[in-house]
Amino acid sequence: MWKFVDDVSSSENLTSNSFSVTQSTLDSIDSWATYNCMKLNAKKCKELRVSFLKETPQLPSLTIDGHVVETVQSHKVLGLIIQNNLKWDEQIRSIVTKASKRLYGLRVLCRGGVPPADLTNIYFALIRSILEYCCEVWNYAIPRYLSDELERVQKRAMRIIFPGHSYDEALQLANCTRLSDRRNLYKYLTEDC
Repeated sequence: MWKFVDDVSSSENLTSNSFSVTQSTLDSIDSWATYNCMKLNAKKCKELRVSFLKETPQLPSLTIDGHVVETVQSHKVLGLIIQNNLKWDEQIRSIVTKASKRLYGLRVLCRGGVPPADLTNIYFALIRSILEYCCEVWNYAIPRYLSDELERVQKRAMRIIFPGHSYDEALQLANCTRLSDRRNLYKYLTEDC
């Protein structure tokens, strides 16, 4: 069980012939919350089931105070979207959408005459930080096309900051590397650990 201020997550591994104890865990959490003068909001509680079996086991619905907990295909936990197929499509698309919206601000600042060095710092702080959020979790599980989607956002940013330069030239001027290279640096640094 993991607790984060007002969020609680619980997980359970089941074999094909075992019984789920998630409902009793949920009842214990609900009892603890009631004892501590808090109340679980059944509408905000979600159930995410992950199964790679050919036939997904039929489990009873979870309930809180008689309200059925919604079963979802994906759920955001601490800013990370986890899908029931354990793929990262939704997470990457969410990151790309959020970062792309911030490119507009970068474009406005560029038109306003902000120097490239300052635009680069703004890019690092406000856009690249989004593109790399939780990358240690999803980096090795994303296919090439998702990695390319992330790289395209950085490419657009470099085009805004350094118009008229190729992507590689812009990266050198910004003293920056490709996003995939930065993500893989962690692997190289911790390879022997």
